Amino acid sequence: MGFTALHILIWLLTAFTLTTSELLKLSVNPKMTAECGKQVTLNCDVSSSREHLSIKHMEWSQNKTSLCFVDVKGKVIKPNSHDRSDFHCEYQHGQLSLVFQRVQPLECGNSKPYRCKLQSNQGAAHGYTTVELQECCGTVNGDLKGDGPSCTFSHVYPDGDVHWFHGSKNLSDGSLHHTTKHVDKGGWLTIRSHLRGKSSDVPYNCSLRSTASGRYIESTLVHNPEILSSIRATQSGAGSQGTMRIFLCISVLLAVTLI
Repeated sequence: MGFTALHILIWLLTAFTLTTSELLKLSVNPKMTAECGKQVTLNCDVSSSREHLSIKHMEWSQNKTSLCFVDVKGKVIKPNSHDRSDFHCEYQHGQLSLVFQRVQPLECGNSKPYRCKLQSNQGAAHGYTTVELQECCGTVNGDLKGDGPSCTFSHVYPDGDVHWFHGSKNLSDGSLHHTTKHVDKGGWLTIRSHLRGKSSDVPYNCSLRSTASGRYIESTLVHNPEILSSIRATQSGAGSQGTMRIFLCISVLLAVTLI
């Protein structure tokens, strides 16, 4: 008798769970891709096949830290228990959106999923979404001094290796250059590389290759400052001569017109 009663109880609990899950639905995108420097939005939608759904609590969180939530009155609240300031939350008609102006490396990956949790008068539900950040390099700067060229890549993700080229020659041998890496706030990398070489009329090519995909994600040409100054002077002189020619042509046309 006890065995039969236990089976009935299990059946009732299973039926109630299935019925609740069919009535109440919470939808999130399991995986989102964030482009370098672009805004990304995580949406959490709730719907029900029954009427009079009342949301008591709806929340986005990560690693048990609440990012924002909606209370019973539909008001969006952003706790002050974290130091992030690059996001905000929006709520409208059962959709809670977590909007990042720019995602940082430390906030991404399969080990750091975002959780949307719902509590309502028709039951509770939750779902997870992960954010994958694409390969990124914010800025690159090059400089050529007496002891050789150098370049700096900032806001890099993921890790990368610096390769040097001079004309058709590959100078990426580790004995020829020295590279340092520094982790900045948010998990971004700053990579600096210095190549031991002489000044040359031919510019050096400094390229960053991603260790994840093996492709080059950024590069710059490091010119001889004297060559650059000469080019700029030539361009400036050519511009001045061009302006003078135009002035003389206009003067001649005016003189002919007056005659």
